[in-house]
Amino acid sequence: MKKLVILPVLFLLTFIVNGQGRIRIASVDMDYILEKLPEYQSALNELNARATRWKAEIERKEAEIKDLKDALEQEKVLLTKELLQEKEEEIAFKEKELLKYQLAKFGPEGDYILQKEHLVTPVQDRVFNAVAKLLKTAKYDIVFDKANDKLGLIYTSPKLDISDKILKIISKQKGKEQRAKKTKERKEKQKRKQNEAAKKRAELAAKRKAEREAKRKAALEARQKQREAKKKTTKNIRDTDKENDEKKATIEKNQQVETISKDTEAQKPKMGNKTEKPEQPESNKPKEEYGKQLTPEQLKAFEAQQKKLTPEQKAAQRKAEREARRQRILEERRKRKAQKNKQSDDNDKEHNN
Repeated sequence: MKKLVILPVLFLLTFIVNGQGRIRIASVDMDYILEKLPEYQSALNELNARATRWKAEIERKEAEIKDLKDALEQEKVLLTKELLQEKEEEIAFKEKELLKYQLAKFGPEGDYILQKEHLVTPVQDRVFNAVAKLLKTAKYDIVFDKANDKLGLIYTSPKLDISDKILKIISKQKGKEQRAKKTKERKEKQKRKQNEAAKKRAELAAKRKAEREAKRKAALEARQKQREAKKKTTKNIRDTDKENDEKKATIEKNQQVETISKDTEAQKPKMGNKTEKPEQPESNKPKEEYGKQLTPEQLKAFEAQQKKLTPEQKAAQRKAEREARRQRILEERRKRKAQKNKQSDDNDKEHNN
């Protein structure tokens, strides 16, 4: 059979040689190449592990069916026709399920074939790509696969074998892919670090901003409290000054009435040897009690007395009033200044605390 396959190939080569002259021929051993590739062996081991599990499951099902058949053979004479038929149907069902499972795992379109293609095909594609790359540079005309029995090759010279060259190309390609993978991983790692650093910076900036905002808010609240306290203190001072002014004005009026009354009494003529003074009516007596207002009668008497004063007396009275007013203003200024200094010291102590 092999001779029948080889003859057409030799005839074709002879025709090519006669038609085109010298041609370049090479051979590869796919089995040798695949055995040298770690990824192929890893994929093959994984596939064999799965096949081993499937075979163990098949053997378990076969043993279960065998036990059912042995038990049925022993109990056959004791069973009724209906029970015997029922157990035979159960065994037939399990055999059918076993066959279905075998086909699903190891059939022409089973999981073994499909997963072998899934696991092995990428590795084979890598080999074929390497062969294609070598053909472009070496310009081979024909490349045979020594591992393919369908060609019926009896002998090929080792000089034609380019399997090791294919392995070198695959190794270089794998190294290039690994370097690209490492570069990609390094860039991704660097990018993650940059993102983490940016996130930390953003969190730190947000934290500092929140702290500054809290400090600013606390300072505004403190200043607001100080302004309110100062406003309240100023209002109290103004109310006190106003009340003191009203009381002092009342006292001054009373003093003026008393002074005028004394001057009037001094100007009255003496009667005989007696120096008795006519008793003043109650309405003309000056009220010396602090804070009381003059009655209409006292105010009328005060105005009458003012009319009787001489210009010198009025001038002296105005001078005394101005001096008293100046002293009063100076005293009020000293009190306000002392009170403001005390309030400022209290505010500084409260702020420091």
